Amino acid sequence: MSLGLSDDRNRRRRRRLVFSASFRWGLVLAVGIGVGLYAHNIGSDIAQQQVGELRVQLTEETESGEKLRLEIIGLQAALRSERDKVANWRSRYEDDVPNEREMPVVAAVRKRLSEGVSTERLQTVVSIVRDDVTCEPLGVTKRFFVNNEISRGANDSVSFANGKITITGDGVAARNASNQPEAWFDHKSPVTLTISHLGGENSKISGQLPLHQSVAIGDVEYRFTAVVGARSFVNVTGERCPIS
Repeated sequence: MSLGLSDDRNRRRRRRLVFSASFRWGLVLAVGIGVGLYAHNIGSDIAQQQVGELRVQLTEETESGEKLRLEIIGLQAALRSERDKVANWRSRYEDDVPNEREMPVVAAVRKRLSEGVSTERLQTVVSIVRDDVTCEPLGVTKRFFVNNEISRGANDSVSFANGKITITGDGVAARNASNQPEAWFDHKSPVTLTISHLGGENSKISGQLPLHQSVAIGDVEYRFTAVVGARSFVNVTGERCPIS
C-alpha cells in the first residue's frame, strides 16, 4: 500500500518537473520569438527610414544632375554664340583692316586727306589707276628752283601738258659748317611739292627726294617723278598715261 503511494508521488513529481521544464523552455522560446519580432520590426523601420533617406537623396541627386545638364546645355549654346561672334569679328577684321600689302596705300590716302584732298578726288584717282596701259614720256626733263626760308629763285616752277600742270617746291635751307643757312635747299631734308592744274585741286606731296605723284585730268593720268638735281634745283620727269 505504501509502495503504491510512493510511486504515485514520484510520478506526480516527475510530471511537475517536466511541466516546469517545458514551461521554462516555452517562456524562453516566447521571449526569443518576441525579441526576434521586436528586432525585426526595428530593423524594418530602420531599413524603411534608410530607404526613404536614399530616395530623398536620389531625388536630390537627380534634380542636381538635371540642373547641371541644363547648365551644360546653356554653356554650350553660349560657347557656340561666342565662337560665332569671334568668327564674325575675324571676318570683319580681315575685310576692314588693311593687310601688309594694302598698308602703304592706306597711309598715302590718309596723308592726302590730311593735306586737304577731297575723298571724291582720291576715289576718282584710285578708280582710274591701271598697270596695263602704255604711257608716253612728257618730253625732256625739266628743273626748277626749290624755295626755302631765305631764298626764292626766279625759276621756281615748271609746266607740263601745254601749261595745264604746274609744279613748284619748298624746302629747308641747307646749313654750313657754322650752322648758318645757305641760299640753296637741303636735299637731305623733306621737301614739299605742289602740283597745280587748271580747273582742279592743288595736289601736295612731302618727303625726302625722290618723290612720285600723279594727277588725273579727264581721261589722262599724268605721272611725275622728282629727283635731286644741281644745287638748289629739283629735276622732274613725267609721262602721260591714258585712263581708258
